[in-house]
Amino acid sequence: MENNKQTKINIDDIANDLWASCDELRGNISSEQYMHIIIGIIFLKTISDKYNYAINALKDKYKDKFNDSIKNDSDLISEFFPLGLIVPDEAHWNYISGFTTDSSIGEKIDQAFLKIENQNPRLKGLFNKQYNSPELDKTRLGNVVRKFNDYDFSQFNEDLVGRIYEYFLGEFFRKQGQKGGEFYTPKTVVELLIDILDPNDNIKMYDPACGTGGMFVQARNYLHEQNKDYNKLVIYGQEYQSQTWKLAKINLLLNGFNENDIHLGRGSEDTFKEDLHKGQKFDIIVANPPFNLKKWYREELLNDERFSWGMPPENNANYAWLLHIISKLNSRGKAGVILANGSLSSSNKEESLLRKKMIEENIVDAIISLPDKLFYTTQISASIWFFNKNKENENVLFIEASKMGELKTKKLRFLTKDDISKIKNVYDKHEQGEDVNVVGFAKTCTIDEIIENDYSLVPGRYVGFEQEVIDHEQLNHEIKGLQEELSVLFDELEDLIPQAKESIKKVLEK
Repeated sequence: MENNKQTKINIDDIANDLWASCDELRGNISSEQYMHIIIGIIFLKTISDKYNYAINALKDKYKDKFNDSIKNDSDLISEFFPLGLIVPDEAHWNYISGFTTDSSIGEKIDQAFLKIENQNPRLKGLFNKQYNSPELDKTRLGNVVRKFNDYDFSQFNEDLVGRIYEYFLGEFFRKQGQKGGEFYTPKTVVELLIDILDPNDNIKMYDPACGTGGMFVQARNYLHEQNKDYNKLVIYGQEYQSQTWKLAKINLLLNGFNENDIHLGRGSEDTFKEDLHKGQKFDIIVANPPFNLKKWYREELLNDERFSWGMPPENNANYAWLLHIISKLNSRGKAGVILANGSLSSSNKEESLLRKKMIEENIVDAIISLPDKLFYTTQISASIWFFNKNKENENVLFIEASKMGELKTKKLRFLTKDDISKIKNVYDKHEQGEDVNVVGFAKTCTIDEIIENDYSLVPGRYVGFEQEVIDHEQLNHEIKGLQEELSVLFDELEDLIPQAKESIKKVLEK
């Protein structure tokens, strides 16, 4: 049952109003501490209001028979509040609101989370209880609590609450830039990736570098928009950073995922060191792993079945992510992976051989070259690799989308709805078996054509160029791609020089 009292809600206005209030809290606290403090407030307000709604509904249902045992019955609560969380009186938002002008408000919120965790053990350890920190201005904290009182979150369904949470995450990571946005994929990029993969309901979906869980949320939203049963989506994820793992769990709960369908492991863990979902195969895999990650390799991986096609270079994890993902696909599985452009044509020996293997095994389905300035964390240009274990042809679709997008700021670009629709329409034609050939934008190529181009997967090599005045932005984009590849080669050279010196030294000593 869903409470839909508000028929017209401008959620962006609400999120913006709340954000303006929360932004005053910054003061002397760190960006990360500030983020977790606000996320906790959103969660506490949401569960308090939705618990209230459930209690009132149960009072109407049971009337004179309503008692404290019903009030504390998670199964009964979940009929009207799907998370089924119990909120003790002294942990409830209404109780906290009575201390907005009191210096003890931080202590009261810390105690509230302890009480909620004791009542709901599945939430233990999710929240950083730092509200009583001396660096946190209690007057401003009280002002934030009062601002949240302006809204009744029980009137927002999970999609709307999720959008508020997403808005806040986006603002946090936008302000933190490279320091914070490593674990957050911009919304329009996620929309494009999910639209192309076109997930069905009743599937298992996996993200080996899940960050804050945005890919899962967008998949759920997509199923909802397609009138499919989004409640049948079962998700599996893994995240290396413990604080980000917590953000993902909170994000998924606030977005209405059933806890039984959330599989993020027992906590944060390195995907290469310990695969928390070993032996599992998936229908859909999505990932935006860290670009050009250096410190990933360990000797015990030499006999790991994930790398049966060969071992990627020890100083760059790009192809390690690809091999890990391919190994986790079931016989009909599909994947979309965002990687730095250098991975498309790397001349590194190990990567070249692995790329050749992927192409000859006919699992590469499409490559989309993205515009620059899409990510908070890096100016490195990126592409999306799409894999399909059940292809019906031996073609690869190349899409050159680097000219697309609109600038939001000087440093940040986003894909428009029209951009995403144009790319999706071309991909759909490819999937239906049509040969696509839109000069300067998209082309279907045979594996033989790719072999003739030395197994390069750079879309620009295949789609051609429209006869027009030189596009300096496109030229700069391509130059950046070459510079990135050159940078990777220099990094590899730096690693090889000490080895070469050591080898020469050994020869001279003989």
